[in-house]
Amino acid sequence: MFISAGEPGNVKKVQASVTAARKIFRVMRPLELMTPLLIQPGFTGKQPMLLEAINKVKAVLMAVYFGADHVVWAHQIGLIADKKVGERYQKLSLWSWALGSVCTVAAESWQIAALSVVRKEGESEDEYAKRVEDVKKQINQRLFLVVHALVQTALAAGLLQTLPLKPRTVGLLGVVASAMNCYLLLPNYPKPAPAKAKAQ
Repeated sequence: MFISAGEPGNVKKVQASVTAARKIFRVMRPLELMTPLLIQPGFTGKQPMLLEAINKVKAVLMAVYFGADHVVWAHQIGLIADKKVGERYQKLSLWSWALGSVCTVAAESWQIAALSVVRKEGESEDEYAKRVEDVKKQINQRLFLVVHALVQTALAAGLLQTLPLKPRTVGLLGVVASAMNCYLLLPNYPKPAPAKAKAQ
């Protein structure tokens, strides 16, 4: 979309083909997202009730997003001929994605606000500094997730045209969101091995 700017042509055809082809690999995602809710439908009490509720609503919304997207895929490849059905489920899918991303922003912001470091009695300066550094890392990780969710919300809003974004801008948001997704999938960088003590 970024390259074609939404204009008809070969690039637009490639976009449509790739979009339809990749969706089949997400066929089990709704079940994957709903499984924790089916196993534990109630509240565990391990987190604040409101935070648990937000995460449960997010899981349902993302399951609806992928489920409705499967109907869109079926329309795109010709299994469902009714254009109105395809458009209706396209909107349902995008709205669920946008609202699910908003839930991510709310949940991660809550977690950031709850992070704090209180100095313990008798704690050394090094121990306290290490705990402060660990909390800073957690905050940075959660801030990244907040930014990622905001980009996805804007992307979904652009596709729904609730935000007056040009196709190339929507495409750019898609590129940014995909790059951030790839970064989130990267394995953690291995910690350097401790230096061996020199032989006496």
